[in-house]
Amino acid sequence: MSKTEARTFYDQHPFDWAASDPSADIRSFVSPLLVRLIDGLDAGSLILDVGCGPGRVLGILARRGFRCIGIDRSRVSIGRATERYGRPGIVADNLELPIADSVADIVISDGVIHHTISPHAAFLENLRILRPGGRLYLAVYKPFGRYPFLYNAPGRWIRGGLRQKWSRPLVVLFAQVPYFLIHFGRTRGGRTWTQAQNLFYDYFVSPRVTFLSRSLVESWCLGLGVKVLMYDENRGASVHCFVFQKNAVTKKGGADISAQALNKYPFGETA
Repeated sequence: MSKTEARTFYDQHPFDWAASDPSADIRSFVSPLLVRLIDGLDAGSLILDVGCGPGRVLGILARRGFRCIGIDRSRVSIGRATERYGRPGIVADNLELPIADSVADIVISDGVIHHTISPHAAFLENLRILRPGGRLYLAVYKPFGRYPFLYNAPGRWIRGGLRQKWSRPLVVLFAQVPYFLIHFGRTRGGRTWTQAQNLFYDYFVSPRVTFLSRSLVESWCLGLGVKVLMYDENRGASVHCFVFQKNAVTKKGGADISAQALNKYPFGETA
């Protein structure tokens, strides 16, 4: 997606599918590795959710009382997240975050950088805003499994069909309706048509998807003072997950901005 795009794909089709009910089991829409990370967070942590969408993860953090900020290039998504959960939100692109170096204790990038024009640059930008000793959670699409086939085979037909007015009803009838019925059955009626449609557009219609191997992602850490703390293949899912830690030793003369000392959010345009 172009950084200059006036109205983003996710303004038109927000990735809004997870339950906002506080009683919902977060394990039904958050990976086990991210649950483990959230459960172990310190109370004073400053968490930046980069590519937060309408607040699927931000809502969990807010309900647990963490200081968290949502960042997304979709103004519609940021509006929904801030209205629902009462946390600051920033409209910004992952490739050019209007945030100072070494600010965040935790950066969450849950299924985001594989939609950018440069996943590697987005990864480096997430590391830049992370303080020394801080951790980055990263979930990206696997280059193996059923999803690459689905995106590149039926997904190509779906994207082509949606470009033509005459063929859009055929996409709805032969693709969206079956997709909804599958999800409706799996969730025993818990998935609405709108939620299923949001998932459908994210998985099949997203204009840019890159599939990233474990070896490639881990090679990005070489020479950066970053180590892999945890990895989860997340078997059966379309993404695999990493937790990285930034080297705790700062460069001579560098400033380490702690979460406790940060009383304001001077991070550019907020919602």
